[in-house]
Amino acid sequence: MAAIITSRFRLDTTDKFLASLASNTFYMALGRPNAWTDDTVPTTPYENDYTNNTLWENMFAMKKIASTDIIHCAPRNLWVSGTTYIEYDDQDTNIEGKVYHVISDNNNVYLCLKAGAGTSTTNPDVSPGGVQTTGVINFSATDGYIWKYMYTIPTSDVTKFLTASFIPSRVIASAPAGGSDAALINQWSVQSNAVDGAIYNMKITTAGTGYTSAPTLAIVGDGASATATATVSGGAITGITMTNVGTGYTHATVTVTGGAGSNGAVRPVIGPPGGFGKNPNNDLRSHYVTINTTFTGDESATIPDSNDFRQLALLKDPTRESDDAVASANTYNVCKKLVVATGVTFTPDQIVEGHTSGTVGAKGQVVEYDATNGIVWYNQNEATGYGTFLATHFLRADGTSIAGQDITAVTAPLINHHSGEVMFVENRTATTRAAGQVETVRLVIAF
Repeated sequence: MAAIITSRFRLDTTDKFLASLASNTFYMALGRPNAWTDDTVPTTPYENDYTNNTLWENMFAMKKIASTDIIHCAPRNLWVSGTTYIEYDDQDTNIEGKVYHVISDNNNVYLCLKAGAGTSTTNPDVSPGGVQTTGVINFSATDGYIWKYMYTIPTSDVTKFLTASFIPSRVIASAPAGGSDAALINQWSVQSNAVDGAIYNMKITTAGTGYTSAPTLAIVGDGASATATATVSGGAITGITMTNVGTGYTHATVTVTGGAGSNGAVRPVIGPPGGFGKNPNNDLRSHYVTINTTFTGDESATIPDSNDFRQLALLKDPTRESDDAVASANTYNVCKKLVVATGVTFTPDQIVEGHTSGTVGAKGQVVEYDATNGIVWYNQNEATGYGTFLATHFLRADGTSIAGQDITAVTAPLINHHSGEVMFVENRTATTRAAGQVETVRLVIAF
């Protein structure tokens, strides 16, 4: 049995994920202040409950993802002179695995409608007449490539979502207001002028023999008005030029007659529903999303900023400890909390223990210490054990024999650990946080 999961299925799943932000709450989480076994080689996360459980044990902060923090994206292929690109073909068995669209240095995105005989040497941005924001750019006089301008990435999206490997893409729902970024206005023009079911190219499947003049090409299908002419050389059909791309085709056949030759065969390449540029997410197979979240220092004294992190996670609908309702604040400190008498400094990553008369009741790892208010934010994991700190304990560094500081309060995390759903986990090498420092986290997730 032969079967496929289509790009449309992946796109539909991607669309639903983005749409779910309206009815669900997603957070980007930071964690794992403690080192990996080999801190230059992060441990591989696996799809199992152990990964989820240890994620919560090591998590210390999370920030809400806004709808403006996430976008569709597609693989980034920078146009480079001297490169051979693949032309779009509606019958290609692996179009998604080929480089058929590019981005220029000016962040203009193009789709290759027809490839030349060799490499591409003329930048789509410098075509005669400049960038054509509603039509086709034809380089047949130079390198033979025909490019379709799709859109320009808006400046705000370049800053927020463009990465070395992926480009952002979106569908504009309505006409941009006056004074909007020219990129949005141009894309709206492309979307509005897209031609449904057009035939921009034809493939020569059999060149034929004996042609002394150009044969006639008769296009028959469920659309209208498409016309084309053939070029012959050495008795064979060597090229096809579309003289009218037509509209409304979902299927068509081409009959080759005349020219005194025989056996020439041509098939049309039919554009997608709605036309090229109507839905760039579909045209570029943008079944990926880029998420951009920025953590700025301690986010107004709400999260730790004096420790490093080695783990990122995407959480859906975690709940608050106070009332079990879905979390709603912009940021949360996810650590457990001890309030102690001031006078002793506790340092990030230090292992501390709570004891009574020398009997140790619990151990934890310090994530951050607020010396002014005597607050120890800590995590517990397999290395520390999961003992319970009590307000009757004294807190001291692990392995010491001093009396330690009086614990006056033990507070549960603001967020219920193991609540909601873990949607994504990434383990990485350490990133150091610091007061006033900004960390921009970009994640790309494939569907």
